[in-house]
Amino acid sequence: MATYVDEHGVEMLRPETEPVPEHALHAEIVDLLYAGLRAHFADRTDVAVHERLAWFPEQSNTRIRLDPDVMVVIGRSQLMRKSFKAWAEDGAVPTVLVEVVSEEDTDRNYRERLGRAHRYGVPEVVLIHPFAPGGCYVQHLLAEEEGYRTRATSTSPDAPVEVPTLGIRLAGGDRLVAEDEYGPWQDTASLAEHVRRQTEEARRQGERADRLAEALRAAGIDPDSI
Repeated sequence: MATYVDEHGVEMLRPETEPVPEHALHAEIVDLLYAGLRAHFADRTDVAVHERLAWFPEQSNTRIRLDPDVMVVIGRSQLMRKSFKAWAEDGAVPTVLVEVVSEEDTDRNYRERLGRAHRYGVPEVVLIHPFAPGGCYVQHLLAEEEGYRTRATSTSPDAPVEVPTLGIRLAGGDRLVAEDEYGPWQDTASLAEHVRRQTEEARRQGERADRLAEALRAAGIDPDSI
């Protein structure tokens, strides 16, 4: 496999982008969760949300690459990234990984993935099992010294899993139900509209603040002194 040197002078031994085959339902859930989390954190400048983005945790060994479905990194800005490289992010580690279990995945696959996530310091993982017998199954895992502990599970829309770090609720059952304080996440199109409305409201608030500051200056008052 061809290697190359990235913009930080680090030799990359695995590609930063690589397509991964997905079942249609798997792709739909990943897109919903990504769009929902982007909308949920739209007014935060210190939260990065990415889907299908390779994470390289070790500068000294770029063969190691994790490929979470969705990652949320509190403390990093939302930027266009080709990949998430620890050495380019001040050593930051994803705060929460969200993994949608594929139809082809085995328990061993996910034990290995969880082992790597734990090894590199991910404090929380959410697992969505859309192909579980009886319907969608949700697990919220917290890191402990020896591995991850299941904090909560859901197999019914009447008993959702709260994920306090993200401020969202996820419920299993016939289908995945995801919601925040604004209500359920219906689909990616409605979430995109929600982001647009939030952005427009922020713009209007900024314009109102500018008009107020101008009025104060006209009255001989320094707005910065208030």
